Amino acid sequence: MSQQPTVSLVIVSRKRQTSLRRTVSSLRFQTYTDFEVIVVSDSPDGAFLSDLPFAENICHLQCMERNISTARNIGIAAARGEVIAFCDDDAVPDPQWLERLVQPFKNPKVASAGGFVRGRNGIDYQWRGLLCDACGDDYPLNVDETQPFTVVPYDGAQFAKMQGTNCAFRRTAMNGVGNFDEGFRFFLDETDVCKRLADAGYDSAFVPFAQVHHGFEESEQRSDARVPKTLVDLGASKKRFLHNHADPATHATSLNAFAKDQRNRLISLMVDGRIEPHDVTRLMASLHSGFEAPLDESARQSRPVERQFQPFGHSTPHTFEVIGGSTLSRRRLLARTLKNAKIHTPTLVMIFSITTLFHKRSYDVRGFWMQKGGLFGRSKRSDPMFQAKRLGERVRIEFERASSIFPGTNLRTIKVFRNFVLEKTKTGGS
Repeated sequence: MSQQPTVSLVIVSRKRQTSLRRTVSSLRFQTYTDFEVIVVSDSPDGAFLSDLPFAENICHLQCMERNISTARNIGIAAARGEVIAFCDDDAVPDPQWLERLVQPFKNPKVASAGGFVRGRNGIDYQWRGLLCDACGDDYPLNVDETQPFTVVPYDGAQFAKMQGTNCAFRRTAMNGVGNFDEGFRFFLDETDVCKRLADAGYDSAFVPFAQVHHGFEESEQRSDARVPKTLVDLGASKKRFLHNHADPATHATSLNAFAKDQRNRLISLMVDGRIEPHDVTRLMASLHSGFEAPLDESARQSRPVERQFQPFGHSTPHTFEVIGGSTLSRRRLLARTLKNAKIHTPTLVMIFSITTLFHKRSYDVRGFWMQKGGLFGRSKRSDPMFQAKRLGERVRIEFERASSIFPGTNLRTIKVFRNFVLEKTKTGGS
């Protein structure tokens, strides 16, 4: 593998064209250039992406089957990169995501790598890294965030678990273990790959600052409020994982423990008023239907796609910018931000109201990141409820927090006083 490996980014999408457009729109800001984009969706073609920058270089493939493993294998069959990366259609990668994610692959023993995932508010972490065992049960893992990445070898009992929305695999290693098992329709599919790679003698790596923001859009499995609609596929996939990797003597105990955990989760949702008591009964019945479903033993092989590696075609961003101010300056803040988007300069615009509203950071399909909230509100859940800060001070604090996403950034603070506009620029970051 070369020092700078070629990467095939595979994005699987089903009934989410709007959020997929947002994901694809953000890719122009990647600092890594040697990657191609393969979209596998239920659309007959990629016409709905055609107005986005560099869309002409995207390979679009169709998959009508409701099976994420099947769709991913279709993407793998078309991939020509040395590394295959995956990101969900309701997630947005940070600008340095791929540049950081590929670093561990310089080590020939590393076959998989995963980064951290931020949750719905775009600031707090949803997922940082886990270990897993042969029953598919998770165990906490402290990842050293002072290091570019941490290599995790398999100790024979626990292996590194990747998160499907932010992971990458060495293509030759993945092909060698048979890619994704299409018996997994949803859940534990990438964990199964990780276990087979671990059994084959490969190591994994966690890359703390290779980050994506996972938005949790509605799907056939859950609502946009993360309330499950059915647990059939969870049950079937749990059973599949046990069949593939666990001692048969442990299967019944593991399934019972999994059912107990799912019931506790549903009861918590009911207590919160998000589901009704009858929903608990219905969803638990669907889980057991998944347990009882016959294993799919059919062997399906995606047909290779005849194509050459097609770079996404964008240029590496030379500068980054954070622009901050109050809602009084909103028009000027957005005007400057949209100007940057036209020249593909990654920009985070922070617009603060004179309130205590919580903060949220997200990506706008027009080509920029936005952080909104109250000047006196908290941005991280661990922050005090009230922040006694002046506008300029608050902008600088949030600017420093964003430095891991936008390193070496120019900070521009814009204030409007009637007809007078004050702009201050500061160079900073790490």
